[in-house]
Amino acid sequence: MPKVIKIDSFGGPEVMQMRTEPRVSLKPGEALVAHIAVGVNYLDISQRQGHYPLPLPTGLGVSGCGIIKEIRTEGLDLGVGDIVAYAGVPPGSYAEERSVAADRLVKLPATIEPQLAAAALQQGITAAFLLQDVFPVRRGHVVLVHAAAGGVGTILCQWARTIGATVVGVVGSKDKTSHAFSHGCEHVVVSTSEQVADQIRELTGGRGADVVFDSTGADTFETSLLSLSMRGMLVSFGSASGDPQPVEVGKLAQLGSLYLTRPRFIHYTRQRQDLLRYATAFFAKVESGLKVPIGQIYKLDQLAQAHRDIESRATRGSSVILF
Repeated sequence: MPKVIKIDSFGGPEVMQMRTEPRVSLKPGEALVAHIAVGVNYLDISQRQGHYPLPLPTGLGVSGCGIIKEIRTEGLDLGVGDIVAYAGVPPGSYAEERSVAADRLVKLPATIEPQLAAAALQQGITAAFLLQDVFPVRRGHVVLVHAAAGGVGTILCQWARTIGATVVGVVGSKDKTSHAFSHGCEHVVVSTSEQVADQIRELTGGRGADVVFDSTGADTFETSLLSLSMRGMLVSFGSASGDPQPVEVGKLAQLGSLYLTRPRFIHYTRQRQDLLRYATAFFAKVESGLKVPIGQIYKLDQLAQAHRDIESRATRGSSVILF
């Protein structure tokens, strides 16, 4: 029977328990994927903690890559033996194999390594819709990215730089500045030792950033607002430090007729054509030289340590479980 990680209660990394479970029968429209590798994302931690409550008991993990062993659908150009990747599906990836809705699967190009796809497809698709549709970044824009040395940040900064934007990365410690500089950032600000908003104003001659991509949440929300140019947009797409406090609508006007949005992965990838469009754009960027460093590699029985590493902000780039 395949091994799987489950939780029976919300809490710290210790609530994750490995067990074996019988293989379930596929429903129409599903495929059985035997994993080669599985991504570890901050969303997994939020779900484990109960920040996004799930029915218990539950599996964890929303992205992975593997081989189709069985499929119960037609018309999707997918078949047994195909290497596929997926992201943004219901939790359950922390397992040797799992069933996945077939229309959520993306066939992997021969040029893309399964390990990379598992580690970064969720992050790459996120970067794609943030840059292309949430705030269409253009040449000349000033882009501020929090957690610039993290998984999404590493991709966002490089991608925005290839468009022609001026990219300012915010990192949590000085030892992460070299990573940010080598992955797309023209300027790097250390949040623990510098006033971020003041630094942005100084770097831009008082103008501020056209867009701030903020995955940190409560700890950086106010700074993000203060870093924006007139009619700039704050894209709050994560809450690693908790949810931001409510903001009065009038404050957006006072600070320069600002825009505020909270995009979700599922809302931008509901249609298969959009999922494939973003995935294809990400793969094309990788093929043209975008670097996706996998900073941490774990085994299934090391997931508790993986979560601790990510929570302590000790990681760089993407994290992956290999089978």
